[in-house]
Amino acid sequence: MNTNSTNATDGIQANNRTDLEAHATSSVSGNCCEGSSQISDEKRSAEPAELAPSDFETMLEREARIFSSRSKACDDNPQRPIRIIVADFEFSWDCDRHNGYRVAEGEGAEQAVRWPFHRIVAACWLVMKFDPTADEPIVEELRVVAHDEADECEIVKQFFGVLDQFPDACLVSWGGETKDLAVLRRCAAEFNLLLPCQLRDLSPHSKARLDLCRAVAVQARPVHLPEYCAATSVPCKPSPSKTIGKLVQAGAWSAVREQVLADVLTTSVICLRHLTSHGLIVCHPQRSLAAVAEAAAKAMPASQFLKNSFAPWGRGQLAASRLKGTIIRAA
Repeated sequence: MNTNSTNATDGIQANNRTDLEAHATSSVSGNCCEGSSQISDEKRSAEPAELAPSDFETMLEREARIFSSRSKACDDNPQRPIRIIVADFEFSWDCDRHNGYRVAEGEGAEQAVRWPFHRIVAACWLVMKFDPTADEPIVEELRVVAHDEADECEIVKQFFGVLDQFPDACLVSWGGETKDLAVLRRCAAEFNLLLPCQLRDLSPHSKARLDLCRAVAVQARPVHLPEYCAATSVPCKPSPSKTIGKLVQAGAWSAVREQVLADVLTTSVICLRHLTSHGLIVCHPQRSLAAVAEAAAKAMPASQFLKNSFAPWGRGQLAASRLKGTIIRAA
């Protein structure tokens, strides 16, 4: 995600503590799209004739997973695991179609290449499960995929498959509500894909999702991801935000992978801190960082950002947590 597009509208209020607690105890356990995923009897009777057999089977499987998640949410055990999926995307600009639009519209055309013309060329997602009996998360999956191995449709299909696999999971992003989710919904419509339940609720304050850019700001002006990271001493992007477009244009997919992985790792750190400080999860922050770094090393063992920045920083955080008294750091 380009941090240039992560600014949300001023004054947009993030979920308050009540909403977050509801999110942790209810919606994250499968109620995230109870209203939006309902299908009327009339529509259900029409769908088998309208959808291909594979699509219909996919729909039934998805509904079964959601039903199973709701059943688990209704048990008598309030200490259920919480699962989150942290995701980020990088984009190219479809300049050919945008130029065609400008020619057709003439002087009234929008000059900026806005989100309908943004094409997904890389994605990264991290699936973490927080068990109330453990003090660090279980990293169930970390995946990085770029345009040199999959086109936009295939990348989106893989991501939707993860969301469908974990319908009780909360989708976490940094500024995703301002562009990423709009592009994903455009892809679903354009490629005839079924939206996962996390994307069906159109409210920017949906309990199925958490946009940390809005959540950490509340009513303050939202900031760029590198700004927040610099202020809180968290390693961030290996390349400046404005250079990612040039890397995509040059087909430097290794560097693009590094960027999208770094964004997810950084957002995961902020997410751990945010959920812990709000009392939604209980974990050992430093050991949790080590678990994330270990999963990233398996997913991208050649990552220079991981080797040179994130992993050493995580080890330093873990070492500092074992010390007592005042810790003096070098400037």
